[in-house]
Amino acid sequence: MMNTSRSFSFLIVLTFWIFPSAVNAQDVKNNQADSIVTRMILIGDAGEMDMQQGGVINHASANVLKGKTTVFYLGDNIYPRGMGLAGSKEEQETKDIITSQYKPFRELSAPVYFIPGNHDWDKSGPLGLAKIQRQGAFLKEQNDSGLGLVPLNGCPGPYEISIGKDLVVLAFDSEWWLFPYDKKNPKGVCECNTEDEVISKFKQLFEKNRGKTIVLASHHPFQTYGSHGGYFSWKDHIFPLTAINHNLYIPLPVVGSLYPLLRTVFVNPEDQAHKSYKMMISRVDAVFKGYDKLVHIAGHDHGLQFIKNEQIQVVSGSGAKHSYVRKGKDAKYASTKPGYVIMDRLINNYVRFTYYAQTDGKFEKVFNTECKL
Repeated sequence: MMNTSRSFSFLIVLTFWIFPSAVNAQDVKNNQADSIVTRMILIGDAGEMDMQQGGVINHASANVLKGKTTVFYLGDNIYPRGMGLAGSKEEQETKDIITSQYKPFRELSAPVYFIPGNHDWDKSGPLGLAKIQRQGAFLKEQNDSGLGLVPLNGCPGPYEISIGKDLVVLAFDSEWWLFPYDKKNPKGVCECNTEDEVISKFKQLFEKNRGKTIVLASHHPFQTYGSHGGYFSWKDHIFPLTAINHNLYIPLPVVGSLYPLLRTVFVNPEDQAHKSYKMMISRVDAVFKGYDKLVHIAGHDHGLQFIKNEQIQVVSGSGAKHSYVRKGKDAKYASTKPGYVIMDRLINNYVRFTYYAQTDGKFEKVFNTECKL
């Protein structure tokens, strides 16, 4: 009888010891959510329906805070060459690809914005303008005010999106600056039609939003330690064909070393060393020079990076693909793993950046930092 009584007493004590812990854990979670004013989920280069993409979107959608979350897809929304035009054999498949990205979030009432990438412009091909216009039109056909391509119609932007009262996103089409074919829209379709007009609009929006945290959202990063920034791995030297197809592990050690070299000699407009890319960075950066509440968000290089110097650059480009990125001198975090980024504005006016990546088949929080912005 004595042993039974003691066992019962022990269970009561244990229950009261565990239960408050569970309550406290829930309280902590609630308090963390309460401290968040707005949340942005950043996913890049997710335009392929595969296990990686599905895993990223599934995990990210579980982090939606109702009434506080906005989702940004940072370009290359449809691989390999953007939205199929009407009547094409790839039309339905490409519709399915982009639907797979917005549907889980719209079911949770989170607004979803797509930023154009180079693959959305026909992989910088001659049908680029028609394809990016078709992508925007398809999203518009859903008759959903919480869904859209920004900027629309193959226009360069910038497009202003207010995220609460202290943060604004200026979305612009960086591929418009680099596109090698005709990109002219009929008169009146775009507010800005030249680089000078784009810069003038940036200046106008900067003055309007001075004092707020300003987020410049584009597909192409202004800083990166991936291949588009001129950084290559041993795999690029030994197995250069994997740049074309991830499964082409054919060793070409001598010839392979020519691949990184040729990319620096015959520069692609999609790489930062190209004069058009440099010009875009130079002109846009000049508008915001010295402003300490500025954040760049982008994809393009297929990894996760947090770069901080006089600017902050978030690269979230491993939504459906992953490739080499280096932890360069200003990179506080860099990874080739599948994942995404959450950007929370907190009640204390700090902005918290949280990186999630897939490790051993499951997603984990891999990097976290807060900045006064």
